[in-house]
Amino acid sequence: MIRIPHVLLSRWWLATVLCILIGAAACQQEKQQPQEKVAQQQVQSQETSTQHQPTTKENLTMAFYLTQFSYTPETWARLMKNPEDRRVAARKYIESVGGKLHGFWYAFGAYDGYCLWEAPDNVSMAAVGIAITGGGALSKFETTPLLTVEETLDALRRAQKVAYRPPGE
Repeated sequence: MIRIPHVLLSRWWLATVLCILIGAAACQQEKQQPQEKVAQQQVQSQETSTQHQPTTKENLTMAFYLTQFSYTPETWARLMKNPEDRRVAARKYIESVGGKLHGFWYAFGAYDGYCLWEAPDNVSMAAVGIAITGGGALSKFETTPLLTVEETLDALRRAQKVAYRPPGE
């Protein structure tokens, strides 16, 4: 039995792992020569400004979603008998509603895998989730809408105007 440290089962590590995966190119820079490194940083800074921003489709900004899922034991048994790359299926599902698959990973822990994708709206993402869970191959399926840093900063500014009062005060 594989033992996963308790700290890895908490939710905070997921954001760290995604940052590491998305920023993996930065690790490669450390091995480059100084001149190469400077040139690469200039190119990367130009790419980064648009690389992780939501896609726009017909002037509609699409939102990012993180899906955590687990297969049933029966699904794992079928995949062992007939291995297949499920990224192909996931890409087909999200593209059918006008979205885009950004990543698909398997993992140890509370979930068997994670998908990072964009969808035009919550209803489109819900449609994909309903279709996938309706197939019966998964024991768990949770989707979390993600906010960009800019969206979070906007929310923080708007929160200043909310006149929240704790219960009982």
